[in-house]
Amino acid sequence: MTPRPQRPEPSGRLGGEAGPNAADQLAREVTAAAYALYEAATAASIPFRLIGSIAVSACCPRHGQLLTALGRTPVRDIDVVVYSRDERRLSRLFEDRGYVPDPAIVHSQEFGIKRLIYHDPAGRYKVDVFLDQLLMAHTVDLRNRLELASPTVPLVDLLLSKLQIHAITENDLIDLAVLLAEHEVGPGQAIDLEYLASLMARDWGFHRTTLDNLQELRAALDRLDALPPESVTAARDRIAKIERAIEEVPKSSRWRLRARIGTRLRWYEEVGEVDRHR
Repeated sequence: MTPRPQRPEPSGRLGGEAGPNAADQLAREVTAAAYALYEAATAASIPFRLIGSIAVSACCPRHGQLLTALGRTPVRDIDVVVYSRDERRLSRLFEDRGYVPDPAIVHSQEFGIKRLIYHDPAGRYKVDVFLDQLLMAHTVDLRNRLELASPTVPLVDLLLSKLQIHAITENDLIDLAVLLAEHEVGPGQAIDLEYLASLMARDWGFHRTTLDNLQELRAALDRLDALPPESVTAARDRIAKIERAIEEVPKSSRWRLRARIGTRLRWYEEVGEVDRHR
């Protein structure tokens, strides 16, 4: 079970407030809203699991408090995963609380997009809901996995949700650094290395992106001065363990065939914005 932090209390409405604390105040309110939705979904027996920066903070009580000091942009939206079988009940839950469905994403579902977006009643933030799978540059399949942890997805899936990003950002690297500074990797450990390696053994493209991002993360650790030296050492050691595990695991025939093509063919999916469907 993923460690559960204390639920933060909202500190009032933003209204027309401006200034350096506005983003932090919105982040507190968004985080509080995420937990309110989690609790409402849990009461309705809907598996509802957080991903994204809110989940990283929830899973990392020792290092999550360093996110701001590391330069992480304050959270502005909520990202969650639910099962597609609960889509109708979840939609009612959102609408009963005044959330408004994004018309563009409603239209995009006609093209097989397994995703929902809801805007909060005041229009200040959105809730991005992935159904069964995180379909982005690479696919993180969460079918039959949401019961393994709460209030977030399992730690290995949270890690994978960051490692799958093709054009990785500084925010994503900070999230990865915090996760690997906080949690051990390996068989029976907090981050299930055997499961991660088994996925990489079947998907050369995901394997390639993961190795590229781990290399980026190793370089980023040199400039993340707010991380204690012992945490940097731990993160570096865990990066090496992941790299070793995914290189040594026996590869599928499909993996080996795709590896022969290499980067001559694009190995990741282009991630489009919802606005493209408008």
